[in-house]
Amino acid sequence: MGLLEKASNIQNEDASPPTKVIEQSKPAPTPIQEVVKEPEAKAKPAKKVKAKKTRVKKEKKPRVKKVMPEGFELATTGQKLTRKLVDFIVSYGWSVPIIAITAWGSYFNPTIFVILGLVLMGFNLFFMPSRTSRTVGNWISRTRYVNTRGESPFWFYSSIKGLTFVFIIMGTISLFTIMSELPETTMGQIFMAIGILLLIPPLVDYIMYRVRGDLGLWDSLFGGVWLVRTTKSKEAKGWLKRLESISDWTESKGLLDEQKEES
Repeated sequence: MGLLEKASNIQNEDASPPTKVIEQSKPAPTPIQEVVKEPEAKAKPAKKVKAKKTRVKKEKKPRVKKVMPEGFELATTGQKLTRKLVDFIVSYGWSVPIIAITAWGSYFNPTIFVILGLVLMGFNLFFMPSRTSRTVGNWISRTRYVNTRGESPFWFYSSIKGLTFVFIIMGTISLFTIMSELPETTMGQIFMAIGILLLIPPLVDYIMYRVRGDLGLWDSLFGGVWLVRTTKSKEAKGWLKRLESISDWTESKGLLDEQKEES
C-alpha cells in the first residue's frame, strides 16, 4: 500500500502543468547625480562715495585803479615836449635829410649814413635804457619813468615806446607805397596785413591817451608807468654830466616849465 500511494503521487506530479516563475524585473538603479556646488560669489565691498567738494565761489576783487606812487610829481608839458623832441632828433633826425634827398630824386647812396643812424638809434633806444634806465631825452628834460612801486620799469619799455615812429612810418609805407605797385598780388596782401598790424599799436596808444589821460597802451602793458620829474643825479659822471649841463640850459630858458595851452 505504501508503494502504491507513492506511485500515484509521482503520476500526479507529472500530470500537473509546470508553473512558470515570472521574475519581476528589478528597477534600474537611478544614476547618482553629482551635485556641483557653484562657488559662492564674494560680496563686493561697497564703493566709497566721495563727498563732492563744494566749490566756494571766489569773490571778484574790484579792479583797483593804477595810481602814481607817492613822492613823485608828473612831468610838466615843457618837459614832455623836450623829451619827445630830443629823443626824436637823436633816434630819427638822421633819417629826415635822407628821406628828403631821396624824395627829391637826386642820385645818392645813403648806405653809410643809414648805418650810422641805426647805430645812433640803437644807442638811444637800447643801450641808454639798459644802462641808465633813461634815454638822452630823459636826461636833458630831467625826467624819468616810474612804475607803481616807484621803481624804473624794465628797460625794454623805453625801447618799445621809442619805436612808435618806426611803426607809423613802416605801416604807412606798407599800406600806400607797396600796395600801389602790387594791388592784387599775394605779396601785396601780405604787405597790407603787415602795414595794418604795425599801425594798430600807435593808434590804440593814442586813443587810450585821449580817453584815460594818463596811461597809454605801453604804460598799461607794463603795469602802469608815469613820466615824472627828477633832479640832478649826484652819481652822473663824464658825458652823462654833460647831458645834465644841457638840461641846465633848457631849464634856464624856461623850456621845462609848464606850458600854457592856447585856447
